[in-house]
Amino acid sequence: MFQRTFTKAVVFAILSGLLISPAGGEERVIAIRVGKVHTVTKGTIDRGIILIREGKFIAVGKEINIPEGATLIEIPNGVVTPGLIDAHSHLGLGPSGGITEDNEMTNPATPGLRIIDSLHPKGMVPHYSSYRNAISEGVTTVIVRPGSSNVIGGLSALIKMGGDTVDEMLLRFPQDMKMAMGRRGGELKGYPTTRMGTAWTVRKAMVEAEEYATQWEEYRREKGNNKDAIPPKVDLDKEALLKVLRRELPVHIHCGPAVDILAALRLGEEFHFKALSLAHATGAYKIADELAKSRVAVAVGPQMIVFDEEREQLVNLADCLLRAGVRVSIMTDADVVQQEFLRYQAAIAIKYGMDPEEALRAITIYPARLAGVDDRLGSIEQGKDADLVIFNGDPFDIMTKVLKVFINGKLVYDKNDGD
Repeated sequence: MFQRTFTKAVVFAILSGLLISPAGGEERVIAIRVGKVHTVTKGTIDRGIILIREGKFIAVGKEINIPEGATLIEIPNGVVTPGLIDAHSHLGLGPSGGITEDNEMTNPATPGLRIIDSLHPKGMVPHYSSYRNAISEGVTTVIVRPGSSNVIGGLSALIKMGGDTVDEMLLRFPQDMKMAMGRRGGELKGYPTTRMGTAWTVRKAMVEAEEYATQWEEYRREKGNNKDAIPPKVDLDKEALLKVLRRELPVHIHCGPAVDILAALRLGEEFHFKALSLAHATGAYKIADELAKSRVAVAVGPQMIVFDEEREQLVNLADCLLRAGVRVSIMTDADVVQQEFLRYQAAIAIKYGMDPEEALRAITIYPARLAGVDDRLGSIEQGKDADLVIFNGDPFDIMTKVLKVFINGKLVYDKNDGD
């Protein structure tokens, strides 16, 4: 599938001292020599070598000296990519005691809720198998978000698959504020039953948060002259929305048809969101140019191909948006599509015309940029976290197997172990 390679090896400049076997208890260098390395940002290297130490990539290229004493992993036909990243997931948030842990159905707006308080640690049954299966197919990082049953769902988190507890897995929290456009759970009292009701719910909550901020400002001014001034009551929901109003926290909005997408854009403009990304956005192809101008990112999936009724033809959503200049990632919405099938989601886009290199970027560097961690994740470059996957062939061939997975330089999956 990947036929294009750079004619010159990509070799990152490294200090010679990094290649000397460390002393004083420091970690030994791991050297990986394979048939092909997809760095994602620096091209493709045939017969490439990767060096890892202390959880980071310290070198990648074709002509690299492997230091004496290094642990060597040599797979002549192996194909390496960065660890795969899912831009939108509900991993580990399935039914627990009959309740779906990612949806709080008691209120249409629950911005103060934290997804980490519902996230099942990897070691807990039955959720352990979900993490294990994801790792075994090369998924190393996911953005875990509240569901979309209510309008403002709460605070998302960025997690790595390594680690057995939530704290060990956590890479960033809060990651963003999750919202949802369109008609929501109108069967419950207090929930909006129309699209305009949903948008109103968000606007009302944001305005109330602005008023809350004003109350605190007035209290602080009064306190300067009156030590007995009474502060406003702390409101966790409004405190969370203040992070959005202060442009400290991005917003991620579930939407489908173009009408819902446009409503999301209006909210972003009205309240000056720091950044706005959309999930699903199945109608986005109809307003792709508008999205590109707005610099809005879209996480496409789990539906990769949509049917344009007006033109009576299939639309490859991710590819269509990418060609229009929209920032695109590919996601599973796990467990709608199982977390381990992330690369197959990208394979569907390739089947319908997406460039394979762009498809790989859409599950590596593009979601890393969406999450604001592309300085650490999403490509194989010196200094970045040593998250990588070794395949026995084209990553987008459904028959290709994952041989080994590294997270932070540690081997977390080895097919030879029978895991």
